[in-house]
Order: sequence, then structure tokens, then C-alpha cells
Amino acid sequence: MVAQRSDISRKRIVYIGAERVGLACLKELIRLKKNVVAVFTADDSLKSKIADFIPFDGATGEIPLIKIKSTKSAETIKKIKEFNPELIFVISWSQIIPKEILDIPPLGCIGIHYSLLPERRGGAPLNWAIIDGLTKSGITLFFMDEGIDTGDIIAQKEFEISEEDTVKTLLDKICILAPQLIKENIDSIEKGTAKRIKQDDTKATYTKRRRPQDGLIDWHKSLREIYNFIRALAPPYPCAFTFLGDKKLVITKVSIKDSRLHIEGYIE
Repeated sequence: MVAQRSDISRKRIVYIGAERVGLACLKELIRLKKNVVAVFTADDSLKSKIADFIPFDGATGEIPLIKIKSTKSAETIKKIKEFNPELIFVISWSQIIPKEILDIPPLGCIGIHYSLLPERRGGAPLNWAIIDGLTKSGITLFFMDEGIDTGDIIAQKEFEISEEDTVKTLLDKICILAPQLIKENIDSIEKGTAKRIKQDDTKATYTKRRRPQDGLIDWHKSLREIYNFIRALAPPYPCAFTFLGDKKLVITKVSIKDSRLHIEGYIE
């Protein structure tokens, strides 16, 4: 397949995304009648590895939907090139985007990171925000480069983190804020006039990816630390857990009443 050239007013956009936030942002681009020429999303076989997995089937209309296992594969890179994109969006996609893809679109690759960069670059920023007891965080729209969340900032939006928030309710907030960021900035991105604010590396902090086995509760920590830990790993994530003898107790919900933890869960 050889892609046809677009007219100047409608930039050719390839979209790479997964999860609820990725779907919400894709729907916004479609609603805005942007020229999305192809959508790449996670193959169904990756469902167990993606916490907030949601199929994109039926959401793209006549736009080609290509399910992939990796953005590093030669086949994926070849397919993206065939669509001749002038702009690529990468939303809610945890895999590293290789230089071979970053170099394709003349207008750049645009991503959204779930923190106020340069703070909290890296993995699982929402989980860590709750674990660390933050009362506010945000999202950043930025130009992707070969670094980990180091590219130029286009715009940011903040949100509050209440004591009742879980990682799911933070994702609910981002499902509203992320499409707004795209709506407010897509025209300047397409024109090549979007803001490009260099990140101050001296203010950069980092968080690391989390694995399901990292959810084991340390009962030596304070009540507040345990409370934050449990709500940070609540569904759709694998959840915090502990053991009752040789039985694994998965904790899905927590509250504090009368200075005591009240938990709900199930034996696995």
C-alpha cells in the first residue's frame, strides 16, 4: 500500500494508543474531523499485560485499525511508513517508541505523560503519586524524543488528588483532561507553531515501573502509608495483596474509620 499525499490543510495523522485514555483522545481527534489515516492499537493477546485495556474495535469507523504487539518490530515500522504520516500521536502506550518511528513524521510525535514534567518522568506516575501522598498532579502534552519523557513541553493541565481518589478515579479525570489538551493544541501542532518549552533537567525526578509482585503490603508501614498504597493499586490495576497463612488475600478497596483500616477483597 502506498499512501496518497494529503492536501496542505489536513495533516495526515497516525495514531498509536491503547487503554481508556487512548480511546478518549482518539475519539476527540475524530470528533474534530482531523485526518487520522490509521490507528495502531494493542493486539488482543496483550490484554493481560495492560491494566486498563479496552478494545478499539468499532471506534475507528472507516479508518484502518491495525493491532500490533510491538512498536519496535520491523513490520510495525514498515506499516506506519506506508501511511506517510505528517504527525503521529502516541497516547497511553507504554512501549518505547524507537527512533525509526520518531523520525518519520515531519511535525513530530506527540505524547501525553501522566505527570507535570519534568517531575516524575518514567513508569507508573499515577500509582506513585498516590503512594507518595501527593495532593495534586497533572498531565503533560509534549514532543517525544529518544529520552524517557524528556521532550519539549507543549502544554499541561493540573488535577487535584483527594484522600478518596484511587488510580481509577485519576484515570477518569485524565479521560476528560487529555482530550481537552489535544483540542486546545491540535491546530497549532498541525501548523508547526505549537509551543516548545525545554524541560529543566535539574528539576527532573523519576518513578520506576511497577510489577504485580510489587503489590505486597508491608504492614510495618504507617496506617496512612498502607491506605495510600492500597488505593494506588486498586482496579483496574492488579491490586495490593497480603497473605493469610498460605492464602493470598487481594485487597480491592480500603477506607479509614475510627483510626482503623477497613478493607474489602477476595481470596485468590
